[in-house]
Amino acid sequence: MTKTSAIIIPWALLFVFVSGCARLPENNLSLYQRSMIINNTRMEESILSKASLIESNDPLVNNLRILYLKGTPYEMGFQHGRLLKSQIQQCIKRVMGLAAHYSSFEMMDEVYDLMAPYIPRKEKEEMRGLAHGADLPLKLIHWFHTIPAVSEYKYKKQFFKKFKPTTCSNIAAFGKATKDGEMYQMRVLDWNRKMGVQKWPVLLVHEPDVGNRSVTYGFAGFIGCVTGMNDQQMAFGEMGYGNPPGESLEGIPFVFLFRKMMREANTLDQAVDMIKNARRTCSYVYLISDAKRTEKEINALLFITDRGRVLTFKENMPLSDERDEDVFPALDDVVYAGAKSKKLYSALKADYGTISPQVLMEMSKQVSLKGNIQNVIFKPSTLESWVTYATTTDKKDEKGKACNQKWFYFDLKARPGKL
Repeated sequence: MTKTSAIIIPWALLFVFVSGCARLPENNLSLYQRSMIINNTRMEESILSKASLIESNDPLVNNLRILYLKGTPYEMGFQHGRLLKSQIQQCIKRVMGLAAHYSSFEMMDEVYDLMAPYIPRKEKEEMRGLAHGADLPLKLIHWFHTIPAVSEYKYKKQFFKKFKPTTCSNIAAFGKATKDGEMYQMRVLDWNRKMGVQKWPVLLVHEPDVGNRSVTYGFAGFIGCVTGMNDQQMAFGEMGYGNPPGESLEGIPFVFLFRKMMREANTLDQAVDMIKNARRTCSYVYLISDAKRTEKEINALLFITDRGRVLTFKENMPLSDERDEDVFPALDDVVYAGAKSKKLYSALKADYGTISPQVLMEMSKQVSLKGNIQNVIFKPSTLESWVTYATTTDKKDEKGKACNQKWFYFDLKARPGKL
C-alpha cells in the first residue's frame, strides 16, 4: 500500500504564522450567545461535572492526557473544548495557521460544504460543543476536521499545494501467530511530523447516552478517529491507499465513519455493512478486528475501499490488487498490510508464533516511516492497549519517531481515577 498523500508544509512557515501574518478567524461571541443548550453557569458546571481529565505529567509520553467524556454529543464536545481549551487552541491554531498558506479560507469552506451533508448529526453537534467550549469559531473546527480527507483526495491540488506520498501499516495477529493465542492488533500511523499534532496527544474516552463506549487515540481538538477501540472488543485502524479515478469529497469522511462504527457496531459483520452502505469518498485501507469471534469465524478483516468498491481480505488470504504493485503473501491467523511490505512480511514470518505486545513494539521500529507520529497496540479481548507518540517535528530525527518513544498503557475497562 504505497501511494497516499499528506500535506507537507515548509518549516519556515511556522515563523510566518507566529509572526501573525496568517490571520485566523476569531470568536467574538459569548458562550451564552452561541449555545442553545447552556445559558447559565449552573448548567455549564453540571455538564462539566460529568467529565474527568487525567494528566500523565510525563514528558516521555508528551504529557499525554486522558479525557473521559459523558453525555450528549454536544455535552461531550463542550467538555472536551473547555477542559483542554489551551491545548486545543494551540494545536488548531498551529495546524490551520500553517495550512492557511496553502489554501484560502473560502476554499476551506467549499471543502467542508461538500462533506457536511454526509457527516452524522452527532459529530456535527460534538464539533459545535467543542467550538463553544474552546472559545473558537465553529468554522475553524470544521476546517480542522477536513484535513485527513483532503490529504487523501486525488484532485487536491486544485485547492492545496505541496503534497508528498506517505502511508501507514496495520497488523492483526491471533491464534497460532501469537504467543498466547490472543488477538493483538497494531496500527502504525505514518503521516507528517511537521504538522506537530503529536505535541498535544489525548485519549478521548466517549461514553455517550446512546451507543458503545469507545476510546479514540488522537489529539487535542480533534473528535474524528484514525485509531480506536470500542467496548465491544473491536479495534480500528486505517491507511490511505492511492488515488484511483472518481474520488470525491462528497461523502462521509472516514474519521467520522470510524466514530460511527465505534459507537454503533457491535460485531464485525455490522461494521462490514456500515462500510458498504456508506457514501464513500477517497481510497482507504481499513483493518478491523473483533475479539469476540470464535476460531471458526473471521476474527479480522482488511478492507480496500474507494468510491465504487469494497474488497475484503481475511487471514491466510494473499492481499493483492490490480491498482497496486505490492503483493502481501498469505499468513495463517494474520491480516496485514503496510508501507514496507517486504520488511513487514519478513518480520511477521520471523516472529510467527511468538507475537506479543513487546514483539510488536520492536516490529514497529522496523516498519515505520520517517513521519511516524503515533503507534497503538490493541488487545481487544481485554480492552487493553499501548500507545506512543512522536516527540519531534523533524522527520530527519529518527530518535523522535513514535516507535522510539515510551509506550503508555491504557485500559478502557478502567473508570476515571489516578494514573
